Amino acid sequence: MTSETWRVGVLFSTSGITAAVERTQRNATLLAIEQINANGGIDGRLIEPIAYNPGSDPKQYRDQAELLCDQHKVSVIFGCYMSSSRKAALPIIEARGALLFYPTLYEGFEYSPHCIYTGPAPNQNSVQLVNYVSQKFGNRIAMIGSNYVYPYESNRVIADLFTQTGGRVLHEQYVPLTATADVFARIIEQVAKLQPDAIYSTVVGDGIALFYQAYRAAGLDPATMPIISLSTSEAEVAQMAPGTAVGHITASPYFEGLRTPQSEAFVAAYRARFGADARITACAEAAYFQVYLYALGVARAQTDRFALLLPHLHDLEFDAPQGRVKIDGATNHTHVWSRVGQVNAQGLFDVVDEPGVRVAPDPYMLKYSLDAETPLAVRLNFQPMGS
Repeated sequence: MTSETWRVGVLFSTSGITAAVERTQRNATLLAIEQINANGGIDGRLIEPIAYNPGSDPKQYRDQAELLCDQHKVSVIFGCYMSSSRKAALPIIEARGALLFYPTLYEGFEYSPHCIYTGPAPNQNSVQLVNYVSQKFGNRIAMIGSNYVYPYESNRVIADLFTQTGGRVLHEQYVPLTATADVFARIIEQVAKLQPDAIYSTVVGDGIALFYQAYRAAGLDPATMPIISLSTSEAEVAQMAPGTAVGHITASPYFEGLRTPQSEAFVAAYRARFGADARITACAEAAYFQVYLYALGVARAQTDRFALLLPHLHDLEFDAPQGRVKIDGATNHTHVWSRVGQVNAQGLFDVVDEPGVRVAPDPYMLKYSLDAETPLAVRLNFQPMGS
Protein backbone atom coordinates (compact mmCIF):
# COMPACT_ATOMS: atom_id res chain seq x y z
CA MET A 1 0.00 0.00 0.00
CA THR A 2 1.40 3.40 -1.00
CA SER A 3 0.72 6.75 0.68
CA GLU A 4 -0.06 8.31 -2.70
CA THR A 5 -3.80 8.45 -3.45
CA TRP A 6 -6.16 8.74 -6.40
CA ARG A 7 -7.81 12.06 -5.61
CA VAL A 8 -11.38 12.54 -6.92
CA GLY A 9 -14.02 15.23 -6.57
CA VAL A 10 -17.52 14.51 -5.24
CA LEU A 11 -20.04 17.18 -6.15
CA PHE A 12 -23.54 16.42 -4.86
CA SER A 13 -25.84 18.66 -2.82
CA THR A 14 -26.74 17.93 0.79
CA SER A 15 -28.88 21.06 1.02
CA GLY A 16 -31.26 22.87 -1.30
CA ILE A 17 -34.23 21.74 -3.36
CA THR A 18 -32.69 18.56 -4.81
CA ALA A 19 -30.87 17.44 -1.65
CA ALA A 20 -33.13 14.42 -1.03
CA VAL A 21 -32.02 12.58 -4.15
CA GLU A 22 -28.50 14.00 -4.30
CA ARG A 23 -27.76 12.74 -0.80
CA THR A 24 -28.41 9.25 -2.10
CA GLN A 25 -25.92 9.85 -4.91
CA ARG A 26 -23.30 11.20 -2.53
CA ASN A 27 -23.82 8.30 -0.14
CA ALA A 28 -23.54 5.71 -2.90
CA THR A 29 -20.39 7.33 -4.27
CA LEU A 30 -18.71 7.28 -0.86
CA LEU A 31 -19.88 3.71 -0.24
CA ALA A 32 -18.27 2.49 -3.46
CA ILE A 33 -15.04 4.33 -2.64
CA GLU A 34 -14.97 2.82 0.85
CA GLN A 35 -15.54 -0.68 -0.56
CA ILE A 36 -12.80 -0.33 -3.15
CA ASN A 37 -10.40 1.06 -0.55
CA ALA A 38 -11.21 -1.79 1.83
CA ASN A 39 -10.05 -4.16 -0.91
CA GLY A 40 -6.75 -2.38 -1.40
CA GLY A 41 -7.78 0.54 -3.55
CA ILE A 42 -6.59 0.67 -7.16
CA ASP A 43 -3.28 -1.14 -7.43
CA GLY A 44 -2.46 -0.37 -3.80
CA ARG A 45 -3.43 3.30 -3.96
CA LEU A 46 -6.51 4.41 -2.06
CA ILE A 47 -9.15 6.66 -3.59
CA GLU A 48 -9.31 10.00 -1.75
CA PRO A 49 -12.69 11.75 -2.11
CA ILE A 50 -12.87 15.54 -1.79
CA ALA A 51 -16.54 16.40 -1.35
CA TYR A 52 -18.34 19.71 -1.61
CA ASN A 53 -21.97 20.75 -1.16
CA PRO A 54 -23.15 22.97 -4.05
CA GLY A 55 -26.49 23.58 -2.33
CA SER A 56 -28.54 22.81 -5.49
CA ASP A 57 -27.20 26.04 -7.03
CA PRO A 58 -25.77 25.74 -10.58
CA LYS A 59 -23.32 28.58 -9.94
CA GLN A 60 -21.89 26.67 -6.99
CA TYR A 61 -21.39 23.56 -9.12
CA ARG A 62 -19.37 25.64 -11.54
CA ASP A 63 -17.34 27.37 -8.83
CA GLN A 64 -16.70 24.19 -6.87
CA ALA A 65 -15.73 22.25 -10.01
CA GLU A 66 -13.19 24.99 -10.63
CA LEU A 67 -11.94 24.69 -7.04
CA LEU A 68 -11.62 20.92 -7.31
CA CYS A 69 -9.67 21.11 -10.56
CA ASP A 70 -7.48 24.11 -9.78
CA GLN A 71 -6.81 23.87 -6.05
CA HIS A 72 -7.18 20.16 -5.36
CA LYS A 73 -5.81 19.05 -8.75
CA VAL A 74 -8.42 16.37 -9.32
CA SER A 75 -8.70 14.76 -12.73
CA VAL A 76 -12.08 13.12 -12.16
CA ILE A 77 -15.30 14.46 -10.61
CA PHE A 78 -18.33 12.38 -9.68
CA GLY A 79 -21.32 14.67 -9.52
CA CYS A 80 -24.26 16.79 -10.65
CA TYR A 81 -27.98 16.05 -10.67
CA MET A 82 -30.01 18.72 -12.48
CA SER A 83 -29.01 19.35 -16.08
CA SER A 84 -28.51 23.00 -15.21
CA SER A 85 -25.80 21.94 -12.75
CA ARG A 86 -24.12 19.67 -15.31
CA LYS A 87 -24.18 22.40 -17.93
CA ALA A 88 -22.68 24.84 -15.42
CA ALA A 89 -19.84 22.55 -14.32
CA LEU A 90 -18.97 20.82 -17.59
CA PRO A 91 -17.28 23.78 -19.38
CA ILE A 92 -14.92 24.13 -16.40
CA ILE A 93 -14.18 20.41 -16.45
CA GLU A 94 -13.60 20.45 -20.20
CA ALA A 95 -11.32 23.48 -20.02
CA ARG A 96 -9.20 21.82 -17.30
CA GLY A 97 -8.85 18.56 -19.19
CA ALA A 98 -10.73 16.66 -16.48
CA LEU A 99 -13.54 14.10 -16.63
CA LEU A 100 -17.07 14.17 -15.18
CA PHE A 101 -18.98 11.01 -14.29
CA TYR A 102 -22.66 12.02 -14.41
CA PRO A 103 -25.06 9.51 -12.78
CA THR A 104 -28.45 11.04 -13.53
CA LEU A 105 -31.18 10.50 -16.11
CA TYR A 106 -31.25 13.47 -18.45
CA GLU A 107 -32.81 14.92 -21.59
CA GLY A 108 -30.26 13.54 -24.07
CA PHE A 109 -29.01 15.34 -27.19
CA GLU A 110 -25.58 15.98 -25.71
CA TYR A 111 -22.08 14.60 -26.06
CA SER A 112 -18.85 15.65 -24.42
CA PRO A 113 -15.66 13.62 -24.49
CA HIS A 114 -15.14 14.92 -20.95
CA CYS A 115 -18.35 13.35 -19.57
CA ILE A 116 -19.32 9.73 -18.92
CA TYR A 117 -23.13 9.58 -18.75
CA THR A 118 -24.19 6.65 -16.56
CA GLY A 119 -27.87 7.56 -16.16
CA PRO A 120 -30.38 6.71 -18.89
CA ALA A 121 -30.90 8.76 -22.05
CA PRO A 122 -34.46 9.22 -23.40
CA ASN A 123 -34.37 6.08 -25.57
CA GLN A 124 -33.68 4.11 -22.37
CA ASN A 125 -36.59 5.41 -20.27
CA SER A 126 -38.91 7.80 -22.17
CA VAL A 127 -39.62 5.34 -24.98
CA GLN A 128 -40.45 2.57 -22.52
CA LEU A 129 -42.63 4.85 -20.38
CA VAL A 130 -44.68 6.08 -23.33
CA ASN A 131 -44.98 2.59 -24.76
CA TYR A 132 -46.42 1.28 -21.47
CA VAL A 133 -48.67 4.23 -20.63
CA SER A 134 -50.16 4.59 -24.10
CA GLN A 135 -51.18 0.92 -24.05
CA LYS A 136 -52.45 0.79 -20.46
CA PHE A 137 -54.02 4.24 -19.99
CA GLY A 138 -54.14 6.20 -23.25
CA ASN A 139 -52.17 8.86 -25.07
CA ARG A 140 -53.81 12.18 -24.23
CA ILE A 141 -51.48 13.88 -21.76
CA ALA A 142 -50.89 17.04 -19.77
CA MET A 143 -47.29 18.07 -19.04
CA ILE A 144 -46.19 19.95 -15.92
CA GLY A 145 -42.54 20.77 -15.29
CA SER A 146 -40.06 22.85 -13.37
CA ASN A 147 -38.70 25.86 -15.20
CA TYR A 148 -35.25 24.80 -16.40
CA VAL A 149 -33.64 22.92 -19.26
CA TYR A 150 -34.45 19.27 -18.47
CA PRO A 151 -38.25 19.67 -18.29
CA TYR A 152 -38.41 21.63 -21.55
CA GLU A 153 -36.31 19.11 -23.44
CA SER A 154 -37.85 16.03 -21.85
CA ASN A 155 -41.34 17.34 -22.59
CA ARG A 156 -40.34 17.85 -26.21
CA VAL A 157 -39.29 14.20 -26.47
CA ILE A 158 -42.31 12.87 -24.59
CA ALA A 159 -44.71 14.96 -26.68
CA ASP A 160 -43.13 13.63 -29.87
CA LEU A 161 -43.38 10.03 -28.63
CA PHE A 162 -47.04 10.34 -27.65
CA THR A 163 -47.79 12.03 -30.96
CA GLN A 164 -46.28 9.03 -32.75
CA THR A 165 -48.84 6.83 -30.99
CA GLY A 166 -51.67 9.06 -32.25
CA GLY A 167 -51.94 11.01 -29.01
CA ARG A 168 -51.74 14.69 -28.23
CA VAL A 169 -50.71 17.16 -25.56
CA LEU A 170 -53.68 18.85 -23.89
CA HIS A 171 -51.73 21.17 -21.60
CA GLU A 172 -48.11 22.23 -20.99
CA GLN A 173 -47.00 24.41 -18.08
CA TYR A 174 -43.80 25.26 -16.19
CA VAL A 175 -43.41 26.41 -12.61
CA PRO A 176 -40.52 27.87 -10.60
CA LEU A 177 -38.23 25.43 -8.79
CA THR A 178 -39.53 27.03 -5.59
CA ALA A 179 -43.24 26.71 -6.48
CA THR A 180 -45.51 26.46 -3.43
CA ALA A 181 -48.39 24.13 -2.58
CA ASP A 182 -51.05 26.60 -3.70
CA VAL A 183 -49.46 26.83 -7.15
CA PHE A 184 -49.69 23.09 -7.61
CA ALA A 185 -53.25 23.00 -6.28
CA ARG A 186 -54.34 25.48 -8.96
CA ILE A 187 -52.55 23.51 -11.68
CA ILE A 188 -54.15 20.24 -10.64
CA GLU A 189 -57.57 21.88 -10.64
CA GLN A 190 -57.00 23.19 -14.16
CA VAL A 191 -55.59 19.92 -15.50
CA ALA A 192 -58.35 17.78 -13.97
CA LYS A 193 -60.94 19.64 -16.07
CA LEU A 194 -59.14 18.51 -19.23
CA GLN A 195 -59.33 14.83 -18.21
CA PRO A 196 -56.06 13.65 -19.75
CA ASP A 197 -55.18 9.96 -19.70
CA ALA A 198 -51.98 10.76 -17.79
CA ILE A 199 -50.04 13.72 -16.36
CA TYR A 200 -46.37 13.78 -17.29
CA SER A 201 -44.41 15.48 -14.51
CA THR A 202 -40.92 16.88 -14.88
CA VAL A 203 -41.21 18.70 -11.58
CA VAL A 204 -37.98 18.17 -9.61
CA GLY A 205 -36.73 18.55 -6.06
CA ASP A 206 -38.96 19.50 -3.15
CA GLY A 207 -41.78 20.44 -5.53
CA ILE A 208 -42.38 16.77 -6.38
CA ALA A 209 -43.96 16.00 -3.00
CA LEU A 210 -46.12 19.14 -3.20
CA PHE A 211 -47.34 18.19 -6.67
CA TYR A 212 -48.33 14.65 -5.67
CA GLN A 213 -49.97 15.91 -2.49
CA ALA A 214 -52.05 18.38 -4.52
CA TYR A 215 -53.11 15.54 -6.81
CA ARG A 216 -54.20 13.40 -3.87
CA ALA A 217 -56.01 16.30 -2.16
CA ALA A 218 -58.01 16.82 -5.35
CA GLY A 219 -59.30 13.23 -5.11
CA LEU A 220 -57.96 12.16 -8.50
CA ASP A 221 -57.48 8.46 -9.28
CA PRO A 222 -54.14 7.07 -10.51
CA ALA A 223 -55.96 4.01 -11.82
CA THR A 224 -57.46 6.17 -14.57
CA MET A 225 -55.17 9.23 -14.75
CA PRO A 226 -51.76 8.54 -13.18
CA ILE A 227 -48.86 10.92 -12.76
CA ILE A 228 -46.07 9.52 -14.91
CA SER A 229 -42.63 10.88 -14.11
CA LEU A 230 -38.99 10.03 -14.74
CA SER A 231 -37.86 12.43 -12.01
CA THR A 232 -39.75 10.84 -9.12
CA SER A 233 -37.73 8.30 -7.14
CA GLU A 234 -37.89 6.50 -3.82
CA ALA A 235 -36.25 9.54 -2.18
CA GLU A 236 -39.04 11.92 -3.19
CA VAL A 237 -41.78 9.40 -2.35
CA ALA A 238 -40.27 9.19 1.15
CA GLN A 239 -40.89 12.94 1.53
CA MET A 240 -44.65 12.44 1.05
CA ALA A 241 -47.32 11.33 3.50
CA PRO A 242 -47.81 7.54 3.37
CA GLY A 243 -49.90 6.46 0.42
CA THR A 244 -49.65 9.76 -1.47
CA ALA A 245 -47.81 8.34 -4.48
CA VAL A 246 -49.44 4.90 -4.63
CA GLY A 247 -50.34 3.90 -8.18
CA HIS A 248 -48.18 6.47 -9.98
CA ILE A 249 -45.64 5.36 -12.56
CA THR A 250 -42.03 5.86 -13.64
CA ALA A 251 -39.45 4.19 -15.86
CA SER A 252 -35.93 3.54 -14.64
CA PRO A 253 -33.03 1.11 -14.97
CA TYR A 254 -33.12 0.39 -11.24
CA PHE A 255 -35.49 0.23 -8.29
CA GLU A 256 -34.60 -0.34 -4.65
CA GLY A 257 -36.71 -3.52 -4.50
CA LEU A 258 -35.00 -5.21 -7.46
CA ARG A 259 -34.18 -8.83 -6.62
CA THR A 260 -30.76 -9.58 -8.02
CA PRO A 261 -27.78 -10.74 -5.96
CA GLN A 262 -25.92 -7.53 -6.85
CA SER A 263 -28.89 -5.35 -5.88
CA GLU A 264 -29.50 -7.13 -2.59
CA ALA A 265 -25.81 -6.81 -1.67
CA PHE A 266 -25.85 -3.12 -2.61
CA VAL A 267 -28.99 -2.41 -0.59
CA ALA A 268 -27.65 -4.28 2.44
CA ALA A 269 -24.33 -2.43 2.34
CA TYR A 270 -26.01 0.94 1.80
CA ARG A 271 -28.37 0.47 4.75
CA ALA A 272 -25.62 -0.83 6.99
CA ARG A 273 -23.67 2.35 6.25
CA PHE A 274 -26.44 4.97 6.13
CA GLY A 275 -29.33 3.57 8.17
CA ALA A 276 -31.96 0.84 7.96
CA ASP A 277 -34.59 3.29 6.70
CA ALA A 278 -32.39 4.90 4.06
CA ARG A 279 -34.04 5.10 0.65
CA ILE A 280 -32.04 4.11 -2.44
CA THR A 281 -32.62 5.51 -5.92
CA ALA A 282 -31.64 4.75 -9.50
CA CYS A 283 -29.47 7.85 -9.40
CA ALA A 284 -27.68 6.40 -6.37
CA GLU A 285 -27.21 3.07 -8.13
CA ALA A 286 -25.60 4.81 -11.11
CA ALA A 287 -23.43 6.86 -8.75
CA TYR A 288 -22.34 3.60 -7.15
CA PHE A 289 -21.47 1.55 -10.22
CA GLN A 290 -19.73 4.43 -12.00
CA VAL A 291 -17.07 4.50 -9.28
CA TYR A 292 -16.36 0.85 -10.01
CA LEU A 293 -16.15 1.57 -13.73
CA TYR A 294 -13.71 4.39 -12.95
CA ALA A 295 -11.60 2.04 -10.83
CA LEU A 296 -11.51 -0.59 -13.56
CA GLY A 297 -10.49 2.05 -16.10
CA VAL A 298 -7.73 3.47 -13.93
CA ALA A 299 -6.40 -0.03 -13.23
CA ARG A 300 -6.22 -0.59 -17.00
CA ALA A 301 -4.73 2.79 -17.85
CA GLN A 302 -2.46 3.06 -14.79
CA THR A 303 -3.36 6.75 -14.71
CA ASP A 304 -6.39 8.96 -14.07
CA ARG A 305 -5.35 11.57 -16.64
CA PHE A 306 -8.21 12.21 -19.06
CA ALA A 307 -6.54 11.60 -22.43
CA LEU A 308 -4.96 8.33 -21.30
CA LEU A 309 -7.87 7.11 -19.18
CA LEU A 310 -10.77 7.65 -21.60
CA PRO A 311 -9.85 4.93 -24.14
CA HIS A 312 -9.65 2.41 -21.31
CA LEU A 313 -13.17 3.29 -20.14
CA HIS A 314 -14.75 2.62 -23.50
CA ASP A 315 -16.61 -0.70 -23.64
CA LEU A 316 -15.88 -1.45 -19.98
CA GLU A 317 -18.53 -3.68 -18.39
CA PHE A 318 -19.53 -4.16 -14.75
CA ASP A 319 -22.12 -6.28 -12.93
CA ALA A 320 -24.12 -3.40 -11.44
CA PRO A 321 -27.15 -3.82 -9.16
CA GLN A 322 -29.46 -3.25 -12.17
CA GLY A 323 -27.62 -5.82 -14.33
CA ARG A 324 -24.46 -5.82 -16.41
CA VAL A 325 -23.75 -2.32 -17.73
CA LYS A 326 -21.30 -1.11 -20.35
CA ILE A 327 -19.83 2.26 -21.33
CA ASP A 328 -20.46 2.93 -25.01
CA GLY A 329 -17.27 3.99 -26.76
CA ALA A 330 -19.10 5.92 -29.48
CA THR A 331 -21.24 8.12 -27.24
CA ASN A 332 -19.74 8.02 -23.69
CA HIS A 333 -23.22 6.93 -22.53
CA THR A 334 -24.03 3.63 -20.85
CA HIS A 335 -25.88 0.48 -21.89
CA VAL A 336 -28.52 0.08 -19.15
CA TRP A 337 -31.63 -1.97 -18.39
CA SER A 338 -35.12 -0.55 -18.91
CA ARG A 339 -37.97 -1.15 -16.47
CA VAL A 340 -41.33 0.48 -15.71
CA GLY A 341 -42.36 0.72 -12.06
CA GLN A 342 -45.48 1.63 -10.11
CA VAL A 343 -45.47 2.94 -6.53
CA ASN A 344 -46.82 0.48 -3.97
CA ALA A 345 -48.17 1.01 -0.44
CA GLN A 346 -44.67 0.77 1.04
CA GLY A 347 -43.43 3.70 -1.04
CA LEU A 348 -41.34 1.43 -3.25
CA PHE A 349 -41.75 0.57 -6.92
CA ASP A 350 -43.19 -2.68 -8.22
CA VAL A 351 -41.86 -3.55 -11.65
CA VAL A 352 -44.88 -3.71 -13.97
CA ASP A 353 -43.07 -3.94 -17.30
CA GLU A 354 -39.64 -5.43 -17.86
CA PRO A 355 -38.63 -6.28 -21.43
CA GLY A 356 -35.58 -8.11 -20.08
CA VAL A 357 -33.16 -6.50 -22.49
CA ARG A 358 -30.21 -4.21 -22.07
CA VAL A 359 -30.73 -1.04 -24.08
CA ALA A 360 -27.92 0.57 -26.01
CA PRO A 361 -27.71 4.35 -25.63
CA ASP A 362 -29.06 6.49 -28.45
CA PRO A 363 -28.80 9.99 -26.95
CA TYR A 364 -29.81 11.72 -30.18
CA MET A 365 -32.83 9.41 -30.68
CA LEU A 366 -31.70 8.37 -34.14
CA LYS A 367 -32.74 4.71 -34.14
CA TYR A 368 -35.93 4.44 -32.11
CA SER A 369 -39.51 3.93 -33.22
CA LEU A 370 -42.85 3.37 -31.50
CA ASP A 371 -44.32 1.80 -34.63
CA ALA A 372 -46.11 -1.34 -33.45
CA GLU A 373 -44.98 -3.13 -36.62
CA THR A 374 -41.34 -2.81 -35.58
CA PRO A 375 -39.98 -5.74 -33.53
CA LEU A 376 -39.47 -4.94 -29.85
CA ALA A 377 -35.70 -5.45 -29.98
CA VAL A 378 -35.42 -2.86 -32.74
CA ARG A 379 -37.81 -0.40 -31.04
CA LEU A 380 -35.71 -0.50 -27.87
CA ASN A 381 -32.39 -0.38 -29.74
CA PHE A 382 -31.54 -3.67 -28.03
CA GLN A 383 -28.08 -5.16 -28.27
CA PRO A 384 -27.41 -8.67 -26.92
CA MET A 385 -25.21 -9.08 -23.87
CA GLY A 386 -21.54 -8.74 -24.66
CA SER A 387 -22.12 -7.08 -28.01
